[in-house]
Amino acid sequence: MSVLDLFRYSADVRGVAPGSGPALDWSVTNANTIALGGNPYFSIDGGATQLFGDSRYSTGRYNGDGQQASHWKDKGGCTGQIGIMDPNFCRQQDGEVTASDLAAFDAMGWNINFDVLRNPGYLATTADMYRAFNSAVPEPSTWAMMIGGFGIVGGAMRRRRSTTTVTYA
Repeated sequence: MSVLDLFRYSADVRGVAPGSGPALDWSVTNANTIALGGNPYFSIDGGATQLFGDSRYSTGRYNGDGQQASHWKDKGGCTGQIGIMDPNFCRQQDGEVTASDLAAFDAMGWNINFDVLRNPGYLATTADMYRAFNSAVPEPSTWAMMIGGFGIVGGAMRRRRSTTTVTYA
């Protein structure tokens, strides 16, 4: 169980929870066993709606859909991720950080400094992030030139130093 599970809801189709309507769903089961509904989703409004229309959770590795719990539902194949918390990636596939991911981290208490509800279509791939934070590495000849330049400057400063003599009266 994680903090993200505090926002895990399901429609109570079997009438397991008291009352009517959606309820917190901490079960790790599939739709064929007795649970609230077997289709948990991420909601920040008490379960009334799924955030951004599709924010379903995986139901667990052992008794559920075979994927990691507390991750987004796997849509199958190598396309159509709900977000970076997709339980599996394919080779050479870019991960996608979506508004659903940012909303989940915001709900858990992270300070993301971004208004997710005003930007439901937000998408940043891992390639975009790499390009944004990648810095160029200087060539060895550039390093040699820089170190040689510091040596020359240091030598020139040492040569310019004047000697002071102390005389006593």
